Amino acid sequence: MVNGATQALSIQLPPWRNGSRLGCLRRGLYGGVVVWILGVTGCVTRPPAPDAVVTGVALSRERVMLPPEAVFEATLLDVTQPDQPPVVLGRQRRQPAGQPPYALWIPYPSAGFVPKGRYEVRTTVTLEGRLLLASDRRYPVPQDAAYRHVDVQMQRLLPLAATVEASVPLLLTHWRLVEMAGEALSRPADGVSVPHLVFQADEPRVAGSGGCNRFLADYELQPQSGHLRMGQLVSNISLCLQSSGLETQYFEALLAVRGFRQVGTQLLLRGAEGEQLLRFEAVETPPG
Repeated sequence: MVNGATQALSIQLPPWRNGSRLGCLRRGLYGGVVVWILGVTGCVTRPPAPDAVVTGVALSRERVMLPPEAVFEATLLDVTQPDQPPVVLGRQRRQPAGQPPYALWIPYPSAGFVPKGRYEVRTTVTLEGRLLLASDRRYPVPQDAAYRHVDVQMQRLLPLAATVEASVPLLLTHWRLVEMAGEALSRPADGVSVPHLVFQADEPRVAGSGGCNRFLADYELQPQSGHLRMGQLVSNISLCLQSSGLETQYFEALLAVRGFRQVGTQLLLRGAEGEQLLRFEAVETPPG
């Protein structure tokens, strides 16, 4: 208290104030002075605020005329950990989409880029949740902040029976196993590798994990007929007592797959008689 007036204490907040996992700041009034206190428990953390941007252009490989209700999205993803869902660093949404090409302007926190990390841009155009256009291969983002400009090409998706209800691409999506032989799998703990797969785009190969061992296999895909078949799986041979039975069943089911269908963000893999063998869910990790 100076000359009968309350003086506010001016302090410089720490650099971790916007996204720290160590705690959060609380404001209090003590003796007429405003102070900030760092709490270490019971705080809700927030992701860092965007302070950088990825630019570029999203093009369509062929001339298209999109309906006015279409929605364009461009997503910046951290794909450094192949056994984990990609982490969303930034997203651009344009509604109504208008007509391609689209200028990319994806804001993101620069702290999300780490040395030797891998980052990609993916784009989609949807109509009422149904996929119309999607980027059809990997578009990496350079590490150098001065060159984070990416041009993306999108492929039109034909309204085929197996994919007409899809809201995400089949290729490059992280598909997490959620049901096998009609039985739902329990939700995994954060950071734990769970059965999943990713269809590569540059070659007909699928990669994934059984929850313990990683695997690779060739695949044969005919979207017009909904035909899908896996070749011989090649995996490492780590011994995992807790998940070995589930993994063996999962690998056997993959080899029995003869068809597929997409519904929204789900992928259904079927056997020779049309029976559902496996159900997957497309997953991403939100920023935080």
